[in-house]
Amino acid sequence: MLTSGTSQILRCVGISKTYNTVRAIADLSLRIEKGGIISLLGPSGCGKTTLLRLIAGFENLDDGQIFLGDQLVSSSAHDIPTEKRNVGMVFQDGALFPHLTVEQNIQYGLPRSNPHKSRTSEVLALVGLDGLSDRMPYQLSGGQQQRVALARALAPGPELLLLDEPFSNLDPSLRDQIRLDTRRILKANSATAIFVTHDQEEALVMGDHIAVMNQGRIEQFDIPEQIFHHPTSRFVAEFIGMADFI
Repeated sequence: MLTSGTSQILRCVGISKTYNTVRAIADLSLRIEKGGIISLLGPSGCGKTTLLRLIAGFENLDDGQIFLGDQLVSSSAHDIPTEKRNVGMVFQDGALFPHLTVEQNIQYGLPRSNPHKSRTSEVLALVGLDGLSDRMPYQLSGGQQQRVALARALAPGPELLLLDEPFSNLDPSLRDQIRLDTRRILKANSATAIFVTHDQEEALVMGDHIAVMNQGRIEQFDIPEQIFHHPTSRFVAEFIGMADFI
């Protein structure tokens, strides 16, 4: 499962994770190269968020290995802390600090000794919010708050950006435009990203490639056109859209 490109960013090799008796991730392998946006698509409970948490270092593996670049960051016997993985995360609700300004929220992820005011201005311009650095989160719309969350995640220059259903709390009227803007921003920043969603249309719009998950495994990994027109299993065909079976 390898996207086209020149530099491998992420490699998951036979990873597994079990909670009590529930196997959330089952012998899953995945490789992503620099600059690619991967849509991780599947129904609730299929393991999408667990996979993101394992990559970020919020959870420990039971089996397998996770590499970021050439560095082993996680195995059953070895684990590098989240803060040392150079991975950015954007959550469903944005998770902005309500008592900090837009500028302060973005600078939070930068080195305390050198908050790089120029970098803050750069990412604010990238997400189309220059001029709003002194605003408080409550003074922003839902879409603007998510852009600030994206800017905060991009500011440190992470090797990999993880987005966990970042548009699920937005009004439907905003969602279409915000996801197009987000894809444009990621591409403008040459970001490598994994985008989690259970929305088929969203996955097709956002991803250069789509990984369809079912019961902790990847059923199919391909470009959107192949996933839509040439599903490799009944589950993928039923989940991705309307289908007739003989």
